[in-house]
Amino acid sequence: MRRLEDMRRAALEYSIAQAPIFSGLPADDLHRISSYASLRSLRRGAYLFRQKEPVIGFFIVRQGLINVHRINAQGREQVVHLLRPGDSFAERAITSTNGYPVNARAAEESEVIVIPAEEFKNHLRKKPDLAWRMVSSMSHHLRALVSALEGLRFKDIETRLIHWLLQRCPDTHSDKAVDIVLGTTKGELAAELATRQETLSRTFGKLREAGYIKVRPKLIVVPHPAKLQEYFSQRRS
Repeated sequence: MRRLEDMRRAALEYSIAQAPIFSGLPADDLHRISSYASLRSLRRGAYLFRQKEPVIGFFIVRQGLINVHRINAQGREQVVHLLRPGDSFAERAITSTNGYPVNARAAEESEVIVIPAEEFKNHLRKKPDLAWRMVSSMSHHLRALVSALEGLRFKDIETRLIHWLLQRCPDTHSDKAVDIVLGTTKGELAAELATRQETLSRTFGKLREAGYIKVRPKLIVVPHPAKLQEYFSQRRS
């Protein structure tokens, strides 16, 4: 029994080490974090937390897909992030007294690592370098949020989709083809882009017919990012 628990703890420690927020962290810190962290399994559609619920900690996606969203004034769900294995989230919430600022739901069968708030804050007090990692992680989330908001300011779905594709091209002035792995369903992507799945499918079809993209199972190919960028600039002007 003891050996089984040690194996589970070692697996948890390995998963924590793979997360960008803790990449390169000394072994003793990883071991300590794994000693108070835990795993939580979520069936598809289950909520990890809801907006304003008391904060228990932050999380790392180990498996699956987590939909982080808010409900707007019209009662519609607005996706803030779609989080995949290795992504951490809700770090900022551990310093808040107002509860979680968003909702988090499993978009598919998922497993997350729970890093409890109080234990981690005690750890932070003794390891200031961990605080810098938290700041870096929150800055990454902020950049992603700004990018998402920038895309939503475009009124039509075609321009929003093109912006989303270009954000995932390493060099938008290149003629080298880029493969973009969706890693989610079209329904989830439609929610992220604030549209309906049927509308998104039609928009993909329009871009495909124009030669700007190629659609593969769970994969979008941008043959010439520079041409897509030029088309995007024309639509914005």
